[in-house]
Amino acid sequence: MIITKQNQSKTNIYQKLAEPNLYQMLKEMGNSKQAIDKFQKNRIMQTLFVFITLFTFGLFLSKWFYIVSLIVAVIVYKQRHKQIVSKYSSWKFQRHLQFSKFTRLLIPYLKQSKGNASLYNIFNKILLRTENEADKNSLYTLMSKMSSDSGDIEPFIEFAERSSGTDMSILFMSTIFDFQQSTFDTTVIDELGKIASEELMTSIDEIIGFKLKRFAYFPTKIVMSSFVLVMGFALGVLLSSFSEIQF
Repeated sequence: MIITKQNQSKTNIYQKLAEPNLYQMLKEMGNSKQAIDKFQKNRIMQTLFVFITLFTFGLFLSKWFYIVSLIVAVIVYKQRHKQIVSKYSSWKFQRHLQFSKFTRLLIPYLKQSKGNASLYNIFNKILLRTENEADKNSLYTLMSKMSSDSGDIEPFIEFAERSSGTDMSILFMSTIFDFQQSTFDTTVIDELGKIASEELMTSIDEIIGFKLKRFAYFPTKIVMSSFVLVMGFALGVLLSSFSEIQF
């Protein structure tokens, strides 16, 4: 019981030191709480190692390393969070694309059946054509919950949140649920087609923006790389000069 409380205390400390959205992003990407705690612990240990190393340099070389150790440690700590934000954005982007593929598979099946085929059977056909394992499991979960309770909209909402998490995806799956509950009214298919088209256009815009973003900061990165080298040289000269001055 004591060990449990101690572990719980350590976990709380890791969470308190983390940014408000860190655990949410990593959990959404499929990481367990234990894995996130381990990441946060390694992040803290890495930061402390950098701080202690540079601080030790200050004891033997220059007192300016005391300030440098603090600044670099903060940068290292924040950089890990920035990497997670970047990975999360890329992950969300890929999820959005996968959901667009799902809609492009679903609409033709619905139009072909003219509302006469079971939605469960249509999902089963899509399941066979789905390559991504995570998407397969997600769709299978939806189908399982549909079998147990066909009148509950929550499994459709959960599928939308797992697949994309956008308002458009939730609207799309809500309309799918309405289609299932409306004795297969074919007019709903047209509405689904409009939503799918808007979702596709949004995906195309995001693809364009994502690719442009890669090149937007390319000149800046080159300049900053040169700037870092110059600043490193200047910092070395300053530290060498100030080390000879008595404070």
